[in-house]
Amino acid sequence: MDIKILLTSMIELFIIIFVGYFVYKVKIVDDNFVKKFTKLILDVTLPAMILASVLRLEERQAFSDVITAILTSAALFFIILPGIGFILAKIIRAKKEQIGLYTFMNAYSNVGFMGFPVIENLCGSVGLFYAAIFNLIFNLSIYTFGIWMMNKGRENAAKFDPKLLLSPGVLLSVLSIVIYFLNIKTPVIISDTIYSIGSMTSPAAMLLIGCSLAKMNLKSVFGEIRMYPWIIMKQLIVPLLLWFPLTFVIKNELVLMITYILIAMPVANSAVLFATNYGGDSELAAKGVFLTTLFSLVTVPVCILLVQSL
Repeated sequence: MDIKILLTSMIELFIIIFVGYFVYKVKIVDDNFVKKFTKLILDVTLPAMILASVLRLEERQAFSDVITAILTSAALFFIILPGIGFILAKIIRAKKEQIGLYTFMNAYSNVGFMGFPVIENLCGSVGLFYAAIFNLIFNLSIYTFGIWMMNKGRENAAKFDPKLLLSPGVLLSVLSIVIYFLNIKTPVIISDTIYSIGSMTSPAAMLLIGCSLAKMNLKSVFGEIRMYPWIIMKQLIVPLLLWFPLTFVIKNELVLMITYILIAMPVANSAVLFATNYGGDSELAAKGVFLTTLFSLVTVPVCILLVQSL
């Protein structure tokens, strides 16, 4: 895999974060805009990206590999990564009201916004197909279990509402799985239109992260001491420890590498979006996204080089 392509993709996303920081600082956008824009992404562009990832698939893969990808991603997003995240939060002695957020940030790495372009550049269309499967399970988890995690440990947190299971993110995730297995085809103009809407998600989410950072003193971003040992564990130790059991479960080398890369990705932009939308600590979430994305310029290539040398 070409590490230069990986670094280029990640640097581009980082530049967009700084654009978001600038437009907020010069008051082109304000808090009211940010709140409404967040809802637009969660309810419109992100679901469109999920659906487009399936509608634009050009080839079908071995059934056994697809099932393995679904089961592995389900185990990771619903059990393994949240469990590890809770342990890491305890290790760094996170504040009670922040334990849920730290668990959330460990469970949900940047599969869609950063993982998609990175996987597409490194592995091509087939790689993007498997990344899409992981993204589907990711969204089923984040719109259900993720909301519970975001509220965990906080006083006066909103109670889980079963109606949230009918959110656009969940509905479109389920619909996408159905479309794939039934091999439903749509007119090109429809799939291209949905793709165009979904393609706004990545830059828009990065702009929002920049806006969130603009509200903070940048010294405080780098002064979040608990974040540094947590990043080392999340970005290096956890992916490397999971590599070995994954080799026993996943026999397809491409699926194995894609799974590993997605685990090693930085914190998902959704941490900021969900914290903003559900009353969590959006400032800490923005710090987590910013710092893990910054450190991922080093940790992701290191993780890939290490397993390639095995």
